Amino acid sequence: MVIIGDTRDFKGDCSAVAIGKFDGIHMGHRKLLKALVTYARENRMPSVVFTFDPLPSQAFGGTDKEALLSLPERRRMFQALGVDVLLEFPFNRESASMPPETFISGIIVSGLRAKAVFCGDDISFGAGGRGDLTLLLKLAAVNSFEVHVIDKLTSGGKPVSSTRIRSALEEGRTDEAREMLGPPEI
Repeated sequence: MVIIGDTRDFKGDCSAVAIGKFDGIHMGHRKLLKALVTYARENRMPSVVFTFDPLPSQAFGGTDKEALLSLPERRRMFQALGVDVLLEFPFNRESASMPPETFISGIIVSGLRAKAVFCGDDISFGAGGRGDLTLLLKLAAVNSFEVHVIDKLTSGGKPVSSTRIRSALEEGRTDEAREMLGPPEI
């Protein structure tokens, strides 16, 4: 796996991209990443994970509470799942203020030359998280890329999420958290 910090370092002619924080790489994230890697291999293009470093919650004096895994742990998980390229894009005032349309056209389409984008139905991107699935689908039509929406996994009748995992850990429900996180891939 190649780790890059800027789209200028991406060398591929095209790619399949997953967009997300991936702060815990829980079972839902793994489902999405496995779909990404499978698609990319079948279509002979690199699989790319777009995430931020630091995580948005950590960027402006926040805490690392959001991160369920450290950066080295996340990197090992991405590699174990077969990701080809990990883009750890700098999260700063400039990137935080980027309009959603600019993020997709400048970073995902022009920078990573995405032919397919993988995400959950709750995707948010761009300044203030204003970009959503509806906007992504509109931008896909204009920019000629596919959108693959991966259904959420559930546990206990509710969607698996990092927020639920953090709550379970804070409340001492470690078995519930462990079920949502899944076995370590490393």
